[in-house]
Amino acid sequence: MSVQNNDPTLLEITNLLTTKYKCHTVILYGSRARGVATDISDYDIVGIFKRGSKTRITKKKNGAYWDVFLYSERDLKKLSDQQLAWRDARLLFERGNYGRNFTRRLRKHFKKPFEPAPLYEINATKAWSDKQLERIAVGDVHGLYRRAELQQASVADYFQIRRKRFIGPKAGLEWLEKNDPNTFKLFERVYNDPTNLNALKSLVDRVYKT
Repeated sequence: MSVQNNDPTLLEITNLLTTKYKCHTVILYGSRARGVATDISDYDIVGIFKRGSKTRITKKKNGAYWDVFLYSERDLKKLSDQQLAWRDARLLFERGNYGRNFTRRLRKHFKKPFEPAPLYEINATKAWSDKQLERIAVGDVHGLYRRAELQQASVADYFQIRRKRFIGPKAGLEWLEKNDPNTFKLFERVYNDPTNLNALKSLVDRVYKT
């Protein structure tokens, strides 16, 4: 079964995966599957074949960014939250019925109750944020690295500390903008002015201490 699509890049990727790599299933996920892509959004694709070695194709072609993962059926026997990005997966091509069964498995998996991190891990994450701020204050190259590390980690840590499922930075920030706009504004302030230590401290207070 091939899903009708007029996007030439999707058609090219699907043709490559089904001929060269012998994929029986091709799935689109991410912003293009959700219909919210921009001109520079990746083409996030999963190709599945009967057996073989897992690999990845990343390149820019004709102005389009490809990010294609290829898996064997064995690789996908067990699903985990690593596949959360596939939650809106759309079937592009299917030979047989593996693809429909797999997308049903995905939906079923993501409906399972979320298992939060244990309390000791959450407490360790909070303590880590204080240590990072002290190292950042030194102002050397290691401090600059820690600052970038903390700015990135704080999105996922917001959800971990509140015992919520983290579904990726993009979706996480979208959730914050809608559901916790005050915290979103703190993130926005930090990312607009990443050298502002006071802004970062305000964000850390909100994410790690409330």
